[in-house]
Amino acid sequence: MQEEKKEKRQPNKHRWLRFAPQIVLGLGLLAAYFSWRDHRRKLTQQELDTALTRYMQGKYAIYGDTLTPVGEGKVLYAPNDLFFPTTNKYELQFETEKYPKRSEKETVVLQYNYEENTLRDTYMSFVLREQAEEKFREIFNQIYEPESYRLAMAVQAAPWGNHDHSALESVDDYLRYEIQTSVYIYVIRNVEHREEDMKKLLELLKEYKYGIKAEIYYMNQMQYDYHAKNGEMITRQELDYEENGLVVWSKNEVGFSVNSWVKDKYINFR
Repeated sequence: MQEEKKEKRQPNKHRWLRFAPQIVLGLGLLAAYFSWRDHRRKLTQQELDTALTRYMQGKYAIYGDTLTPVGEGKVLYAPNDLFFPTTNKYELQFETEKYPKRSEKETVVLQYNYEENTLRDTYMSFVLREQAEEKFREIFNQIYEPESYRLAMAVQAAPWGNHDHSALESVDDYLRYEIQTSVYIYVIRNVEHREEDMKKLLELLKEYKYGIKAEIYYMNQMQYDYHAKNGEMITRQELDYEENGLVVWSKNEVGFSVNSWVKDKYINFR
């Protein structure tokens, strides 16, 4: 009888593991807090970076990834200001082993706001990238023939200030909180359809409520085939195309619009 009770109680010993990410988060916040706020005990930069690395590893342990810091962390300053004041943010970047880069500059970015005592990062944009691309293809398939275009999403360059993405967040939740998702599109399309396409895109963005920042390149078949064969989309390579547009729709803007930049002029669609 005692052995049976012991067996029933055994799993309870491991219940604390469910709270491991929160524990690591607390340790990370505490370490960062003492680094900037406690004059009696300041962590070295190496100690702070170690604490933030442990936080990231704990938060995203369920993905079985290896996150390696890229150099040392740094305090972020506002370069546009005459006196270069601090933004109250400390940033540490990571390489992810599990999710491949699509451009050399892509890294996971963690920012600690030591004034507000918050930690925000961009890891979930790597995790959910392919799922998010499928969501945007649902939109663009209603504008272009599915086989006539290529679409790629860029990961976040920096965390948004209004939301800390959860490790268990779904792609629908992710897109609901994203103000603008950056996508690149190459399409075999006559530029005469551009204005009609942009109006349709705006209608669909309002319907789906997906914020977007899209670079759209209208190409002929030869240009499209060349770029499809010669490299990744998310690069700053020289592109041969008929026309291109920068399409932006932010969910939090008071007036919703798509701004399409074509040959040095803005065309506004409402």
